[in-house]
Amino acid sequence: MSPVPKKEKILIIEGETAFGGRVVDALKKEGYMASLATDGTVGLKLIYDTLPHLILVDVVLPGMDGYQILEKKHAEPLLTKIPVFLLSTQGVPINMARVPQGAVKEFILDLHADTHEIIRRVNRQFGYPDVSGEEDSSEKKKLVWVEDDKLIGTILSKKLIASGFDLFHAKNGQEALQYLSENVPDAIVLDLLMPGMSGFDILQKVKADPRLKAVPSMILSNLNKQSDIERAKVLGAQKFLVKAAASLDQIVQEVRDLCK
Repeated sequence: MSPVPKKEKILIIEGETAFGGRVVDALKKEGYMASLATDGTVGLKLIYDTLPHLILVDVVLPGMDGYQILEKKHAEPLLTKIPVFLLSTQGVPINMARVPQGAVKEFILDLHADTHEIIRRVNRQFGYPDVSGEEDSSEKKKLVWVEDDKLIGTILSKKLIASGFDLFHAKNGQEALQYLSENVPDAIVLDLLMPGMSGFDILQKVKADPRLKAVPSMILSNLNKQSDIERAKVLGAQKFLVKAAASLDQIVQEVRDLCK
């Protein structure tokens, strides 16, 4: 069946031609009008020339990088309201200090970015139904994730929600424990280093609560000392994952496995 034509124009600015081409093809199959620029300078010119409804731009580009494009676009009143998805598909961390406040609608940080995931996000941006077969909300696994880092919090929260989880993202231990006092999730994921109350402290309180002690838990932290891993196990954590060594897809899969 041919896709229903959509009115939205989408511009992809991506230096990796093969990946950019796959995204364009996937968007066209979905009915969007999609075009590709493989150079940042050319991409910025196309933004002015075509006034797209959405821009997908990589941070690493020849000619002009994604941050420079964001800065110039954000300074132009005619362009500032066009939503942007910022991509990092080459394993390069996103430098949030170079992202103008409010300039990016979605972050896609994944070495092996999935075109199906991009399509889901684009459809959601324009209010089109998700026909990807995502689980019904009544069947979603309830996940509590405690993480105070703003960047990883933003990116991974969107990834987990898009992957079908009913997510409560707590910024600190107090928020988490207040939510857990009234809710029993399917799994709990904890950072370790946080102000006020560490992940170890939260885990200890969770396992001391008869309502929560059977809930599977995972540590997601950049601490990787063997003593930290052993302490987490002693306190009852089923898994220990090092953030810097795991892709977004791997984290999502580990959380899915935790919820089984």
